[in-house]
Amino acid sequence: MISGHLYDRHLKRKHTRGFTIVELLIVVVVIAILAAISLVAYSGITSQARDSVKASEIAQWKKKSEIRKIEKNISCPDNYVFVYGNSALGTDDFCVMKYEAKDVGGVATSQASGTPWVSISQTSAIAAATASGGHLITEAEWMTIAADVLSVKYNWTGGEVGTGYIFQGHVNNNPASALAASTDDSDGLSGITGGTGTTVGTNSQRTLLLSSGDTIWDFSGNVYEWTQQAIGTPTLTTSQIGVSGDSAFTWREWNLGSLSMGNLPANSRPSALATTAGLSDIPNWNASKGIGRVYANYTDASARAFLRGGSWGNTSGAGVLALNLLHSASSTGTYLGFRVAR
Repeated sequence: MISGHLYDRHLKRKHTRGFTIVELLIVVVVIAILAAISLVAYSGITSQARDSVKASEIAQWKKKSEIRKIEKNISCPDNYVFVYGNSALGTDDFCVMKYEAKDVGGVATSQASGTPWVSISQTSAIAAATASGGHLITEAEWMTIAADVLSVKYNWTGGEVGTGYIFQGHVNNNPASALAASTDDSDGLSGITGGTGTTVGTNSQRTLLLSSGDTIWDFSGNVYEWTQQAIGTPTLTTSQIGVSGDSAFTWREWNLGSLSMGNLPANSRPSALATTAGLSDIPNWNASKGIGRVYANYTDASARAFLRGGSWGNTSGAGVLALNLLHSASSTGTYLGFRVAR
């Protein structure tokens, strides 16, 4: 028989026993579920906050650029975007095709539908651009756009200028053909299939944002685009571009120490953009930043015209600063297109 005192202690021990392992596991699981739910909710809130800040900032950019256009009496045609001039490159504010030129009844047209106007030589592209009421984009204008998009943090995978890499566009060869664009600027992966990986990561975004708040399509990759520059206009010694000893065309990094740029115009080199805000370190950047490479042959002495950007399968060299010096002004190809500026 248990005495009253001992019975009370027995009951106390009975009622103050610890949790079982099963009970503890249940508690841990519940806490983990609640934590996961909270994390997802927090991530959603922060993502919405970032999107809200971005939308607000872009709206301010658009208001500013609209005021600028009114002040300068600039009116961009439909499906053209506004680009701020760059004094270091000698350009004033201008408008440029939002999309690569399309052949609409023989007229160079900026529209989302249809594949780019290709198999056109630089000579013919100059004529087609002029006939449309504008001109084939110049080297200085191309570099002005490049400086602009490179200076916009939203074009970089790291969320800040120079962090991660800038989007290269449709260069992953999936599909292995030029693509039409989309009227939906939020659909930057439009038409791309088989994944979005490239040599520098998931980088196939086809849209780039300008500081005017406008969006430009396929500036860095889809088809190569002619500019007005060519070897011989002005005079350029091609044998000085590349690495001494080259006997064939090769993709070279812009920051390669042994790369000779010879008489390549100063405005055609990445270093020309170093005075743009946030781009002071650009002379040290290479293809890992998504800017592209230069395709040249040090021993080549033929007349060459300038091609910028990149084609759909050019993972090794495409980018906003890519320069292809393989073709003459009369060359044509299914991967050679153009863009008109005004």
